Amino acid sequence: MLVPARSDAAVAARTSRAVRVASVSTETWLLSGLVLLGAALRFATLGAQSYWFDEAQAAHELQLSLGSMLSFMVSVETAPPLYFVLGWVWVHIFGATEVALRSLSALAGTALIPLAYLCGREFISRRAGLLAAAFVAVNPFMVWYSQEAREYMLVAAFCAASLLFFARAWRAPSGRNIAGWGLFSVLALLTHYFAAFLIAPEALLLLYVARNRAAVAAVAVIGAVELALIPLLVGHATTSLLGFITGTHLSTRLQEVPVAFTLGPSFETSLLSYGLIGAALLAAILLVLLLVGAESDELRGVGVLAVLAGSVLLLPLGLAVLGTDYYIERALIPAWLPLSIVVAGACTTRRLRVPGAVLATILLAVFVYGLVRISTDSQYQRPNWRGVADALGSAPAERGIVMYDGLGTDPLSVYMSGIPWTQPTGAVGIGEIDVIGYPWQTLASPLPGGVRLIGTRRVGNNYLVARFSLRTPRALTRSEIGTRGVELLGPGTPGGAAVLVQHASTSG
Repeated sequence: MLVPARSDAAVAARTSRAVRVASVSTETWLLSGLVLLGAALRFATLGAQSYWFDEAQAAHELQLSLGSMLSFMVSVETAPPLYFVLGWVWVHIFGATEVALRSLSALAGTALIPLAYLCGREFISRRAGLLAAAFVAVNPFMVWYSQEAREYMLVAAFCAASLLFFARAWRAPSGRNIAGWGLFSVLALLTHYFAAFLIAPEALLLLYVARNRAAVAAVAVIGAVELALIPLLVGHATTSLLGFITGTHLSTRLQEVPVAFTLGPSFETSLLSYGLIGAALLAAILLVLLLVGAESDELRGVGVLAVLAGSVLLLPLGLAVLGTDYYIERALIPAWLPLSIVVAGACTTRRLRVPGAVLATILLAVFVYGLVRISTDSQYQRPNWRGVADALGSAPAERGIVMYDGLGTDPLSVYMSGIPWTQPTGAVGIGEIDVIGYPWQTLASPLPGGVRLIGTRRVGNNYLVARFSLRTPRALTRSEIGTRGVELLGPGTPGGAAVLVQHASTSG
């Protein structure tokens, strides 16, 4: 008697599960698939590329004590503290390897996919939300910064959550919606200063629509946080650390934005002349799709998003023209999601679905092309400083490392033991001089007396590592080491060479 009863219970359980699975909407299945795809693209290759300069600096900072990290951050970083505080906790739980540290950004980048869907649904339609989620999942710019141990993807996720609660508060200005908007807006501001260019117009629009105490209180709290950040902002804005930005002409950086947003930041040098032309052509197509195919409610959502994205892109551009120039594509990441939802909205209008689907397919194909090129071609990847460290090998004696690419100092300090973060200022007894140059540079012939070539090794297509031993160790300053290094592998390059001193040790 028990067997039939148990059989009936098992059948009922299977039937119940089948009913639950069948009741899940196609939309939910599609979104789940996009989240899994996006997570795979982000997490599967987290450790494939080396740390670059800024990441290595963060990896060093986040392994310090909390007090030392905060002191270091104030003096050498140019962003608010939230990423570094969260990153410090993250590193002390999971470690500071590429996979461990970058996983914080990968997690934020994966979370951005369902946030994009929810924002698109709130502003325009479910179709637009799904397409925006697909854009986020496979876009090279989003994947790149999801695999970078810096604050950019975290601020993108916080800005997306702020945008979502702004949309909800716009439709229903309840205390809960406004509180959610305020919370995520504060978190975004504490992660990157450029979040203010998105939060400020949201605040103005919300005050105009809601006109209640909750909105006033939320804006007041956000304003207080922004005021508290001003001393740090002024200190960061006046530091020489941001001088690299204006080293590239503003017009060039402006052209970089559409190329980077579409194909990823590593494509900046190859397609710049077409960037603004392509952006203008895409804008014209989107305008036609919206004006001909969109309903009034779709146009309203697109209009609000366009204002918000335009604020992020144009306000800092105006400041740059006036002389306060910090315009760089990665800082503009708060504009990426509202822009992508605008594009998704134009591609999913009710009356022009077929032309919109064609455009969406083309854009997704371009994104996939960018991902494939980045994953298969080293010239589109971060510099291989891990490979350079391997080529340098162990240091049997005190040695000086001369590098023509000065952005390798911090990565090598992370990848190799025995390199103090604070380098010596006086003379050091050196038994070996190694030079990290470029494949087109040549060895001195003949070598100076007392110098012997240990060997050379190419690292990809980017670097040539040449190692030299000194017959008799010499007491040399870092400047003198640099001068000798240029004599051994040259010719020199503009800007000179950077020098690291490594104590006798084994490279990590």
